[in-house]
Amino acid sequence: MDGIPPIEDHDETLFLKEFGIKSPALRILDFLMDNKAYDYSKTDIAKGAGISRTTLSMAWENLEKNGLVRETRMVGRAKMYKLNLKNPVVKKFIELDNAICEFHATRLEKEEATIDSHENKSDPRLILA
Repeated sequence: MDGIPPIEDHDETLFLKEFGIKSPALRILDFLMDNKAYDYSKTDIAKGAGISRTTLSMAWENLEKNGLVRETRMVGRAKMYKLNLKNPVVKKFIELDNAICEFHATRLEKEEATIDSHENKSDPRLILA
């Protein structure tokens, strides 16, 4: 798996925090959205989504049936999968994920600007400069 980033547990992504639920299907989609460029085995997807292989199996049938994920290739005996970027529902999930990130980034920038403004007003060295 040269060039593929290490798999990490994504317990607290903005996407998952926004919904406040830890649905296995959302966790799988979240992991795959964060790693759109790569394909993974089901074992790797379960690990990256922070769920058990059994839990993945229960959610997987619907994801595959609805065309949200697609098989890409075989590596040895393992089937590899990735997000189906041609699916209109997947496109909307990606748009939603991007909107959530933009919303939080804007809010964080405003908070930082407010903090910087307050710090600059209370620093007597700035007045003398």
